[in-house]
Amino acid sequence: MNRDNNVTLSVVVLSYNNEQYVYDCLSSIANQGIDSYEVLVIDDSSTDNSVEIIEDFIKDHPQFQLIQKPNSGGAISSQIGIAKARGKYLALVDSDDIVADNAYKKLIKRIEEDGSDFASGLPMKMVNGFMHKFLNSSNERNVFVENRVLSTPQELESYTNQVFYWNAVYNTEFLRTNKIEMPANLLIADRIFVYKAAMRAKKISVINDVVYYWRKKENSDKISITDQTAEFHMIADRCDSFQAQIKLCIQEFKNNIKYNKAIWEHSFVRLYYPLYDIADPENEAKDYKDFKEACERYRNFLLQYKAFFIHLIANSDIPVNSKYITERILTKHYKQLYNFIADDMQFEDIDPQTLDINVYNTLLRNRQLISVKDVVEEGDKRFINFQILVGTEDRDEINIEEVFVYNRYFRQDKIKLEYDEIKRRVDITDLPDGTYVIHIICNLRGERQYYTPAVKEELAKVNTYRFGEKIITYNTQSAILTLQKKNRFTMLHLSEDEYLLGVNYPEDIKDIFFFNVKENIRIPVEKQKDFYKIDLTKLPEGDNVMIYKNSDDMYTTVRRLEFSNSAMDKEAMDRIITRGKIEIEIEPDENEETKSVEASE
Repeated sequence: MNRDNNVTLSVVVLSYNNEQYVYDCLSSIANQGIDSYEVLVIDDSSTDNSVEIIEDFIKDHPQFQLIQKPNSGGAISSQIGIAKARGKYLALVDSDDIVADNAYKKLIKRIEEDGSDFASGLPMKMVNGFMHKFLNSSNERNVFVENRVLSTPQELESYTNQVFYWNAVYNTEFLRTNKIEMPANLLIADRIFVYKAAMRAKKISVINDVVYYWRKKENSDKISITDQTAEFHMIADRCDSFQAQIKLCIQEFKNNIKYNKAIWEHSFVRLYYPLYDIADPENEAKDYKDFKEACERYRNFLLQYKAFFIHLIANSDIPVNSKYITERILTKHYKQLYNFIADDMQFEDIDPQTLDINVYNTLLRNRQLISVKDVVEEGDKRFINFQILVGTEDRDEINIEEVFVYNRYFRQDKIKLEYDEIKRRVDITDLPDGTYVIHIICNLRGERQYYTPAVKEELAKVNTYRFGEKIITYNTQSAILTLQKKNRFTMLHLSEDEYLLGVNYPEDIKDIFFFNVKENIRIPVEKQKDFYKIDLTKLPEGDNVMIYKNSDDMYTTVRRLEFSNSAMDKEAMDRIITRGKIEIEIEPDENEETKSVEASE
């Protein structure tokens, strides 16, 4: 028995080749507000500078301990951490991610109040260091639509819609007693851990606060396992993972038939996700021959378990037969996917009445229902108006219940906005200047769900509104809202690469810096009396975005519209604001009072 009653929480960090991000990860864990904790950093023989960075960090943090082991995968690292943990509670973290401030304190509080086996919260996706939308699938997001305790079989089963181990705190004894761990030799091992934990739990607490920031590295040479859906070799690994899930179902078959049916159904749909990416017409490295071969691999693999599938559904409350299983599970699913891609069909061509529902969800799981119509000013108030997209059925059955925003840069807390249900709008009058990602909770035919009010890429626009000295920009593609002030800055040109940035409202600005996306680091801007000196030669290669922190501790990117001399040479201004292209909003023409600009970047 390793548990020490004086240690409240053990955090197990799974480390491997994340030198750019591991410092931020460890710093976020140290900022949890828990008096007694330990952090076990299990390094899987990193070949970069991760170990050196970890060793340097733990010099000033005695609660942190580095454990190095031969390269054998993250699953074994997690097993070692669970075995060595001394805390009453335990959390698992990937070394390139970030834990939200005080997240573990909130989760532990819920476990103790509810008597739960573990507590879990909402993860936020972080793309190249900036906040993004929540998880793609509504089933994943809807687990966390409200604070609640899951205890019935149906509620516990719904938790498996999300298959992440790192957005939770577990009772350590619960994990050990039930032998809940990630199986070794599986690249995709998180599902087994989550499925078994949910299967064994008597109670699960969930909270609707963001507790974890899951990093997605779109501009990086290093792609995570989760993102390698289009890699052909991942088919075998996904099949291995699915096989382990089937074995778990077989072992637990008699205990909870419905629960096990849900497990393999979830797993089966996820198993097919790579097929669409493999046959993407823009993926020149793959062709339809690869896609058909992948389909055959899946089909041959699944045929081994045909009898189990038939037995499983035959013992559930769904009256089906072997023909149904053979056609729907082993043939129809991948055939419809192939036909969709081969015929180069578009969104509007799909008829959900004739398309298998699993195929429909796989292809269109980002389908949007709600968008922002416009921003208006009435008297001294400013509002965002929402609209139900044209062509959506049952528009009267879609109701927005709650609207909130997160600052897009550097992990700020959730801010709720006052929503007018009759006029379908929110009041943003008192929202501090900054850049935000908008999220809502809506009720669609009686089902509450998380939602991001964005639209498809080809319909995306950036709308800019001016109300007095206030500039408000909304990006319809990413649901990004930005509030800024006219004439905030003045730029002076010193030389080809040197500039002086004057702040016209110095009381509004706390800090100005560049953020390098590739290196995930901040580069401070030197302050000289009332000016900030910018030397572009000191910036590293890659995308360097100028960002400022205002008096409300909110962050936003510096933009041309905020300059009193915005007519300054366009090329020079572009060099100052950002070098290279980055996933930020497009700059509207500053000469027009109100304009919608097609999203071309």
